[in-house]
Amino acid sequence: MYPLMANNRMTPRTFLAKQIRRLRVSVIDPETGKEMSPAGLAKLVYRSESLVKAWESGRRVPQPDDLQRLDEIFDTKDLLAELGRGLVKDERAPEYMDKWREVEEQTTLIRSYHPLLVPGLLQTPEYARAVIASSGRRVADIDKQIQMRMERQEIICPESDTMIVAVMDEFALYRPIGGPETMHDQLVKLLAVAEQPNVRINVVPTSVGEYAGLAGNLDIATMDGRGFAYVDDAFSGDVLEYPEDVSIMEHVWEEIRDKALSVDQSVELIVKVVERWK
Repeated sequence: MYPLMANNRMTPRTFLAKQIRRLRVSVIDPETGKEMSPAGLAKLVYRSESLVKAWESGRRVPQPDDLQRLDEIFDTKDLLAELGRGLVKDERAPEYMDKWREVEEQTTLIRSYHPLLVPGLLQTPEYARAVIASSGRRVADIDKQIQMRMERQEIICPESDTMIVAVMDEFALYRPIGGPETMHDQLVKLLAVAEQPNVRINVVPTSVGEYAGLAGNLDIATMDGRGFAYVDDAFSGDVLEYPEDVSIMEHVWEEIRDKALSVDQSVELIVKVVERWK
C-alpha cells in the first residue's frame, strides 16, 4: 500500500510519487509480459532501481529531464513535467520538514542523533542561530527559522507525553559553535533538560573509533504504532516511512547507542565540559 501520513493528507510530493507508481503498474513490460517493475522502469529511464523506488515513495523528486523521459514512456503529454514544476518546485517551504513536524507533534517517542552538533530539539536560540547562519544554505528569514525550531521544542517540556532520547558525539561538546558563551549556555541547557523525566541524553565518547553514526544524523519517531525516520544532508531531507527503510535506521540507532556512555556518565562528562566554556 502506498504510504500516507496519519491524517491521509495527500501532499504535492506524495501526489506526484503516486502518479508515477500508478502509471508504472499500468504498463506491461515487453520483456516479462507482466506489469512493469521498478527495475524495468529504471532501465527505460537510465536510472537505478533504488532511485525509481525513491521517486515512488516521495523520498526523491525526479529532475526535469527525468520527468520528461517519464512523460515519453507513459505518453502523458508533459503531465508529469507540469506536476513537477507546479506542485513540487513552487512549494513555499521544504515539504519534508512539514511532514516531519507532523510526525513530531503526534509521536510518543523520538530518538535523535547527531555526530557534529547538539540535536535541534535541544538547541538554545543562540546555538541554533550560529548553526543556521553557517549552514551554507540560503536562509531568507533566519529569525523565523529559529522561532520554528524553538516551537518544535514544545514537545520536550516536562509535562509532555513524548519521550526524547538524544545521542551526540563528544566532539559536539567541544566545537565552539557561536563562541564560548553560547557553548556554555548550550551545555547548561543540556544539563537542565537531562533532569526531566522524559529526556535521556547519551554521549558517544571520543575514545570510540569509527562507528555507524559517523555517516550522518538521523531521527526516529513512533506514531500510532508506526515507525518513521528523518535523515538529511546539505541539500534536502527525507522522511522514511517504508518499514524496510525504518528498520535499517533502527539498526544504525542500536549500533550508535551501543557505543554511547550511560545517561549518568554522559551527564558527568557534560558537567566537566561546562567548566571549559566559562
